[in-house]
Amino acid sequence: MTVASKSSPLVKDSKYADEKGRLYFYDNAKFILIFFVVLAHAISPFRSEGPGGQYFLFLWRAINTLHMPCLIFISGFFAKSYIGRDGSLKVQRLFTYIVYFVASQLAVGAFEIFVLHDRISMSMLYPRSSLWFLVCLIWWYLLLPVIDKIDPKYMLPIAFAAGILIGYDEKIGNFLSFSRMIVHFPFFLSGYYISSGKMQQLATKRAKLWSVPILLLSVGSVVGIMFLFSENGPCQFSINEIITCNVNYFSIFEDTGINPVFWFLPRVWFYLCAFGLGFSFLAWVPKRKNIFTKFGARTMAPYIIHRFLYLAYLEFGIYDFTWFSAEWFGWKNVLVLRIGMMVFAFLLTVLLSLYPFYWPFDMLGRIKITKLLKKTGSK
Repeated sequence: MTVASKSSPLVKDSKYADEKGRLYFYDNAKFILIFFVVLAHAISPFRSEGPGGQYFLFLWRAINTLHMPCLIFISGFFAKSYIGRDGSLKVQRLFTYIVYFVASQLAVGAFEIFVLHDRISMSMLYPRSSLWFLVCLIWWYLLLPVIDKIDPKYMLPIAFAAGILIGYDEKIGNFLSFSRMIVHFPFFLSGYYISSGKMQQLATKRAKLWSVPILLLSVGSVVGIMFLFSENGPCQFSINEIITCNVNYFSIFEDTGINPVFWFLPRVWFYLCAFGLGFSFLAWVPKRKNIFTKFGARTMAPYIIHRFLYLAYLEFGIYDFTWFSAEWFGWKNVLVLRIGMMVFAFLLTVLLSLYPFYWPFDMLGRIKITKLLKKTGSK
């Protein structure tokens, strides 16, 4: 990805950018975040019970509070090029997201029906698996021409307010990922509004110094909710559904006895913690080229493809490791296997980032809307 401003000190230094001005920083960040996505799914079954359960629960919550909000923030930052200076729209990216979604929705649905033998209602209006992210991107790009005309000092507070209040809509559901689209919109909008200069300030030592107390405070709050906001804690509800952002407040708090006036507070925590973790993460992302930098340009492949493996991982009970021999199976060995699964998540992210796995997405991305319109017009 190329920064919007060529005046950035990082662009002038070949240590931080390639000959086209593509900053290594963003590709490094995207690869690490996609690894966190895969890792979160790998450890998801380990949260409830078994060796290290509480630690895996903490890690799952911290990762999920960070990875998608930060990815969405970066996506918003690079959405600046969608609207040209003359007001024209570069619709190719939006069209590519639509193509990716349709192809992935059909593929994941077919996998669930014919391989996992699940009975599902196949519909383009209810995204399967992690495809909600693509649908949200489509929503946000469609909204940008209108949003761009509104002053950010009004639009950003409106977005936060909408993200908080949407939880009070009892009928909100997964239809076209509308709930997640509204809740995550402030992250996208924040990335869209932030300037290249402000982003480059993350390369300074000052940002790193600030990131330490912010990180400690954010992580400390995640630890705090382990005791306060849990099914067995004083508030008697799980914070997990606040983090995933796909459930309304009524489903979360209905039987807790908590006054509805206070239902929005955990979502406020989510916003604050997500921005805190995101700032701390970006402050420490390597700025120079690394062995994994090139994979940051291919994050769509591991993001989509790993979901097939994750669905099978859950369906066939691979995560419980009972397929090992009885004499080898034990508490300590299960913990070792669980930690080994974290290593496997990293190796899988690297593997799925190789070009043979990215090739189908590359081919789909080469479908140009202008050519399709010309063919349609000629007919």
